[in-house]
Amino acid sequence: MSTNDGINKQDEIKVIDLLNSRDWSSTCLGSQDSWEPSFKNTLNICFHSEFPTTIFCGPDLIYIYNQANARRLKSKHPKVFGRPFSETHPEYFDHEKSRYELIKSTRKGIFEKDLRFIQHNADYLEEVYMNRTMTPIFKEDGTFWGVVNMLYFTTHKVLAERRIKTLSDLANHINDADSLESACHIIMKSFRENDKDIPFALIYLIDSDKLISGFQPRVAHLISTTFNYKDLYNKNWDIPDNLLDTPKTINLIENPDESYDLYIEVNRTTANHLFLKCKSWPIHLVVKEDKDIKVLLKDGSQAMLFPIKTSYGSESILSSVLICGINPNRELDNDYINFLRSVVTYVSTTITNGKIREEERKQVEMLANLNHHKLMFFPNISRELLTPLTLILSPLDEAINLCMKETIMHSHLQIVQRNTHRLLKLVNNLLQFSNIECGQLEAHYCETDMAQFTQELASDFNSMAEKLGLDYIIDIPDSEKFKQALENDVYLDHEMFETIVYNLCSNAFKNTWSGQIKVRLYIENKNEKNTIILEVSDTGVGIPEDDLINIFQRFYRTKSQQSRSYEGTGIGLALVKELITYHGGEISVISKVGQGTTFKCQFLAGFKHLPKNQVYFNKKNNELNQERHLYTKKQLYLEEGLQWIQRNKSINKNFMLNPGSIDDSDNVENSKISSNMIKKHKILLVEDNFDMRNHLEELLRKEFEVYSVYNGYDAIIFLTKSNELPDLILSDVMMPNINGYALLNMLRFNTITRLIPFILLTARADENLGLDYGADDYLVKPFNSRELIARIHTNIKLSQLRNQLIFQQCKQEEIKQLLTSISSNILSGQDLDEILSEAIKDVYQILPCDRVFAISYEPSEFKNYTIIALSEDSEAISDTKLGQLEATVNQLESSDYEDKEFKIEVLPNTYCVDICKQVSMLSVMIKIHDKPWAGIKAHRSPNTSWSDSEIKLFRQISIQINLVFDYIALLEEKLLNESRLKFIKTNAKIKNMILSNMSHELRTPLGTIMSICSSFENEVLTVQQKELNKILLHASEVVLSTINDIPNIVNIEEYQSASVNRVFDLLDLFENAIEIFGEKAGNKEIELALNYNSDTLPKYVKSDPERLRLVLMNLLSNSIKFTKKGEVIMKVLLKSSSNESVKDKNFIKLLIILSDTGIGINSEFINNWKSNLKVDELKILQQDGTGFGLLACKQLVEINGGEMKIESQLGKGSKFWFTWNVEIVQASYAQKTSKHFINSSKILFDRLTNHSLKRILLIHPFKNIRDAITSCFKDCFNIDLFDKYNEGIEIAKYNKELYNRAPYSMAFINIDENNTDEVVKITLKLREIHDNDLLIIFIAFSNSNGRALVKKLIKKIGGKITSIFKPITLKKLLSHYFQNNIEEIIINEETLNIFKQ
Repeated sequence: MSTNDGINKQDEIKVIDLLNSRDWSSTCLGSQDSWEPSFKNTLNICFHSEFPTTIFCGPDLIYIYNQANARRLKSKHPKVFGRPFSETHPEYFDHEKSRYELIKSTRKGIFEKDLRFIQHNADYLEEVYMNRTMTPIFKEDGTFWGVVNMLYFTTHKVLAERRIKTLSDLANHINDADSLESACHIIMKSFRENDKDIPFALIYLIDSDKLISGFQPRVAHLISTTFNYKDLYNKNWDIPDNLLDTPKTINLIENPDESYDLYIEVNRTTANHLFLKCKSWPIHLVVKEDKDIKVLLKDGSQAMLFPIKTSYGSESILSSVLICGINPNRELDNDYINFLRSVVTYVSTTITNGKIREEERKQVEMLANLNHHKLMFFPNISRELLTPLTLILSPLDEAINLCMKETIMHSHLQIVQRNTHRLLKLVNNLLQFSNIECGQLEAHYCETDMAQFTQELASDFNSMAEKLGLDYIIDIPDSEKFKQALENDVYLDHEMFETIVYNLCSNAFKNTWSGQIKVRLYIENKNEKNTIILEVSDTGVGIPEDDLINIFQRFYRTKSQQSRSYEGTGIGLALVKELITYHGGEISVISKVGQGTTFKCQFLAGFKHLPKNQVYFNKKNNELNQERHLYTKKQLYLEEGLQWIQRNKSINKNFMLNPGSIDDSDNVENSKISSNMIKKHKILLVEDNFDMRNHLEELLRKEFEVYSVYNGYDAIIFLTKSNELPDLILSDVMMPNINGYALLNMLRFNTITRLIPFILLTARADENLGLDYGADDYLVKPFNSRELIARIHTNIKLSQLRNQLIFQQCKQEEIKQLLTSISSNILSGQDLDEILSEAIKDVYQILPCDRVFAISYEPSEFKNYTIIALSEDSEAISDTKLGQLEATVNQLESSDYEDKEFKIEVLPNTYCVDICKQVSMLSVMIKIHDKPWAGIKAHRSPNTSWSDSEIKLFRQISIQINLVFDYIALLEEKLLNESRLKFIKTNAKIKNMILSNMSHELRTPLGTIMSICSSFENEVLTVQQKELNKILLHASEVVLSTINDIPNIVNIEEYQSASVNRVFDLLDLFENAIEIFGEKAGNKEIELALNYNSDTLPKYVKSDPERLRLVLMNLLSNSIKFTKKGEVIMKVLLKSSSNESVKDKNFIKLLIILSDTGIGINSEFINNWKSNLKVDELKILQQDGTGFGLLACKQLVEINGGEMKIESQLGKGSKFWFTWNVEIVQASYAQKTSKHFINSSKILFDRLTNHSLKRILLIHPFKNIRDAITSCFKDCFNIDLFDKYNEGIEIAKYNKELYNRAPYSMAFINIDENNTDEVVKITLKLREIHDNDLLIIFIAFSNSNGRALVKKLIKKIGGKITSIFKPITLKKLLSHYFQNNIEEIIINEETLNIFKQ
């Protein structure tokens, strides 16, 4: 068969080659020659199609496909071509077979849209979607032949649609949450309904603590999941086993149990990712790194963790962690990750909205609760105040009646009475208002002649209107006519109606300065019903439009300050509205600023709109009740207007205030206020309350001259017209027109008044805002009169001192600028004569004198002296030689001066030949490089003195000029020295470079020699040859050691010139230094230990850690190098500094002792240590050295200010000790670190509560090693120490028999290759004594033999055994416990938390 026509692509030729090369005769299709032309045409169409196309033929579904489908098959192509589908794709065979039989039976094709099937890839099962059409193939005789299957993949479309649906579902519910928890449940519900791309999800809420540095995550709570509850009451979810460990609560302050450092790379077709392998969800890691984390689950499936942030004010904080499962049939490509991040955005918004609504709900609940408590507080406090007020008023009325009216006592008692009535009125209003709010106000509605009653109430203000100069109009109809027109009786609560009328009228008089006030009562027909209108209008200051909306709100006060008084509580109009509402009426207001206000109150006739149980028809009882209460309420409201009557003089309100005009300019009128009292301090009193103003004025007038004004506006006018400013202003805060704050602000911004002391009087106990505005002091009412007077005196004295200081500071600043100017001009190279000329002009402005001039001491060619500078208004003096001044100059040079160092002379009465008269003269000589250069002279009237400050000025000028020239000389010298130092450092650098290069060049040939010599050791040599090779190898090692010491010589010079003084961990430095030599000491089987007391040594100190480390490394290296066996012990102590010169408590001296059992040092070399140091020459074949290391150590110690000594005997070891100075860091830092670090072992072991035994067994042959280990457990455990095994066994048996319990909780046993059998024996005996409840810890050398020995013994013995390798340090012990899970045995959770912190 040939189907190649028109096919040019190589890939298609390959498929056709497969078709042509296959033997089809063995299949149900038969040979190609037997195929019908229609089937061949179908194949031709299939191979030309760009769509993946397959053909199924015969009962076995022979599988034929085109090149487009071959690319989809990947590795299966070409093996599956032409083979039965049941063999090539057994996983899909049943589905395809069913479709094949359906088409065969119906002889009709089928179409399937978005068909989902699982594609088996090499590493995972992939979810794929496609559209396909399956068309039958018939033979020429109509017999069914097979099926043509054409495919079109729709995976991207299906994924996009379902992901958009998920996001849309989240967006539709984004505003449904009313709390954080409900937001999480809503999110999980959306995930459950759209679980294809997010098969499961969990969300943890993060609780954070607010710190100064920001928010600190504290704990994470599992709040919601997509899984069902298995225990709804306890909120336990049915979490699958394949998920990671899912605790309900995670403590984020503690360190996690895992290190989270194992990552596994997962490779897919289009994406590769690193997934974290862990046991539990890495919430700690997400919080710490603030980024999304990919994790592998127990079954190999995947999940991602996302940090969710919400806004908190201006900050963005971590609020939750979202865990999303990954579809196991989809790879985590970029589209998938972008989809998940879009999900995170919607989740963040939903949680933010839930949090906002939850906070709003809590705020509303809090305000409602606060409002309830406030309402309960008002009646309680009001009733508590009524009793003492009653006890005050009754005796007060009696005292006033018995007192003579002309006496001062009578006026004082009247003030007390008026203010007590004012307090009573406030208490009654609060009580009435609180009863209304609580629904406890009981009304007594009775039949009332409303016209007559209103007429009586309004008439009470006639006298006030007359005294205030206002037109007061009462427009109320005749009582009988009013009743006839109304047709129904009116029912009112008399007490409530009184409050309404008095409140409205009182407000009208309070806010009206001129014009009229009108009270009107009339009937208005509305909706065929008669409505009674009570209207109170005025031509006062009006109410701003913004305030009209809230005017009837309780405690609301208008912003207008143009009223007669600022006093009030803000409940008057709110109370009026509530009382009118109780009558079934309404109130409205119309107002315009500057034109007036009208209140309109509507009342209904009859009683059907009133509660029946509160309507009374006994008119007589109501009238008696009215008379009984009428006088009290009338008196309370009318007494309030007395202080307005006292100030009935009108003030021009059109005056525009300009705070800058408060000065002594031409605007001051001729009728300015003057004071006749010169000795007394002047006080300006600003107070709007009449009684308080009179009281303070009378109180202060005894000691001060007092001027009283009504408010801040009057105070500004007073200051503008006053000849002299007051010494102090005493002002109230809350006042009409201009309050205390505004007045204070105006005065502080004015240059004339800004320094006047200002004391505020306030009625608020928390009022300290005035200090921020610039007040000098404030007193809270009520105050003590003596305290007030004392504070006034104090602030006046402070003001006087402040003014003096300001004057002195100004003078000092002028002098400072003068001296700075002189220095700058000299340094800039300006001509000296010009500099002195400018300085003389400035001196004349500072110094009060007749003339100031300067003369030159450098003689001209005629040996005379010249004036080089002259004050501006002095008489002109010739610039040439002045012979008449020569005598004065000579006198200046030869006189006996008061200050010989700076040549200052003060002559109170001397004759000046220049101006031919007696003067008082102050003069100074100016020197340059100890040679006279010029002189400055100042003249005054004769017999006038010169102050110390004036003499000091002349001295400072002379010193300044001298210092500048000395500075110039020093600067030149410094530049020269720096140039020399740079040259020296360059030479030193070259020398060090030569040494380093020489060291490097010597190593290459030396390495070759040592390598060849080492190779001879394995060769067959004679005894003499072996000895010569040994000597040659040892000599090479000596040369190499010398070469290695060359860098130390270079480092010494570097450390001498470059010191790094910083804070570091002292104990950590010691432990790290000794740990470095653990392997080297272990290879030689040398016992190496560090011994120090952590309770006495500071952990964090300030010094040079690199120098200290270099000293320790050199000494440890030498000790181990020259010690063949035995021990090397380093001890660190705190040396007493009582005999030292340094007495600073922040500095301490450390004593470091290093002892070994090595070969020792010859005493001759110790004595000559400073020049040279070598090991005993007799031991040259065993160990050798140059002494460079010890020389370096000694020099570094001395640089630090310490000393270093050596004690040694040949063959018995050496002992090195040196002192090191360190500075203790600041107390707060040291205290913080010591709490958690210095005594960490004590904190860790002292709180062992899970184990009753605190005894340890330690068996080690070396006493120093036993002491070092014991210091780690100081004050925490009782330790039994033994150097032999059998002694430890005997004591353990004895204690077991004595106390009838296991004696030890842990046993430390030293092991080596020579005692393995004995160790096995003793370990088994200890196990038997402790009933297998004993932790065995082997102590071994840190080398390969030691590690192998430990493994061998643990494997042989088994049970609870662990090991620790030498050297043993505190840090190693603590970290070792945690690595071996010892805390599960002996450490409770509380102690573990402390250690981790």
